[in-house]
Amino acid sequence: MKRVLFTIVVLFTISSVIANAQMKLNLSNDLTMERQVTFGNHNLETNLKLDLPQQLVNPSNMELVKGLFFLGLLADVTFPIGTDFSNFAGTGFSGHLLLGYLVSRSIMLTLSGGYIRFGDKDFGDGQFFTQTWTHSQIPVLLGMNYFFNMRGAFRAYLGLALGLFLLRDSYTQTTNFGGESQTTDDSSTDSKFGIAPRLGFIYMTAAILWTLEVTYSYIFHESEGEGSSKLQHFGILAGLMFRLGK
Repeated sequence: MKRVLFTIVVLFTISSVIANAQMKLNLSNDLTMERQVTFGNHNLETNLKLDLPQQLVNPSNMELVKGLFFLGLLADVTFPIGTDFSNFAGTGFSGHLLLGYLVSRSIMLTLSGGYIRFGDKDFGDGQFFTQTWTHSQIPVLLGMNYFFNMRGAFRAYLGLALGLFLLRDSYTQTTNFGGESQTTDDSSTDSKFGIAPRLGFIYMTAAILWTLEVTYSYIFHESEGEGSSKLQHFGILAGLMFRLGK
């Protein structure tokens, strides 16, 4: 009887030890799996919480940086202002070449040269006497543009240029009396000082500035036989400026 009881106690003890060991093993595995899942979740959560920049820099947009050079090609439509000027010159068209240099992020120095061809004006009765006037200008100007601090690719600017306007006037006169026609041609050139304030806008891309500008030109000119007559005209320019170098 004692042997049977002793055997039962031994078996019960061994069973308890085995069961306890099995429980510890399961608990250890559970904890290990929990840590693995937690570690994985932590990595996933960390990856999802990466800080992204609020504003992505667009590499296709240019920044105005001190030291940049630009070469510009501009065309415009020019309207004479004042009775004296508009009497012998019609609406003009022009082309301009411009060199720009940024001395700072907001200031550009400019050197420009162009050619403005105004529309012809006809005088006379068309039968016995006719006269056609032609007027053109070559402006060579040194100027400065101030760019306002604006966000995005657009910038507005105010500018002022001054320099010489090379003026050329020519006319063709035809007379017809008694069935005989006679034609006379003549021309004159002059150079006068002038100023040109301007207001414009640019749109920046990777290597090009698109430009739209309004310019008022005031030329100090004395017309012979008519007293003081100032040449004034209003122009709308559009074109593009290429960045030179890096």
